[in-house]
Amino acid sequence: MSARKKVTIVTDELREWTQPIGVIVATHGLKGAVKVKPLHGAADQLFAEGNEMCLNLPSGRKQKLTVQTCYLKGSTWIVKFAEIEDINVAEKCVGLQLAVHKDWKPELKEDEFLLSELLGMTVVTESGEFVGEVLEVMESPAQDLLVTERGLIPMRHEFIKKVDRRKRQIIVNLPEGLLSEEVPKKRQPRWRK
Repeated sequence: MSARKKVTIVTDELREWTQPIGVIVATHGLKGAVKVKPLHGAADQLFAEGNEMCLNLPSGRKQKLTVQTCYLKGSTWIVKFAEIEDINVAEKCVGLQLAVHKDWKPELKEDEFLLSELLGMTVVTESGEFVGEVLEVMESPAQDLLVTERGLIPMRHEFIKKVDRRKRQIIVNLPEGLLSEEVPKKRQPRWRK
């Protein structure tokens, strides 16, 4: 009987760093700083000295980066990572995505919520009439739009009265004619036949 060999299992600590927060769009200066376009407003909570994030390389591998210095300039962040020492390395990072751990959640105020939380929520009027389910959140220049089976609902205070996380429900007050009266057959969920 042969002795069993011990096998060391190596796990990739960055495997679960999958939540995208920004894209490197350009270099900045000769010392390796880069311009980062954030993918959502809460990403600015991550751009602080000493914070770590992950660079998704084209090969599929990930590299941990540490913020050395950073500041906001217009709609982009100018970030100097400790691991990127000169412009030659920074140039290779242009177009690559930055990510954090999948469980990271931004600090939200009491009346704030993540758009991804709205997916699947039930939409009802203030009188209790069922409007539909949030199928998608569509971004537009004026405001985000909730996509339901019966139409689009603008994310404006005069229409969205309350978002109840506990009940997973959005209470709305909509003007007449904004939504169709019936759910179109082609958009009806199969489980509601």
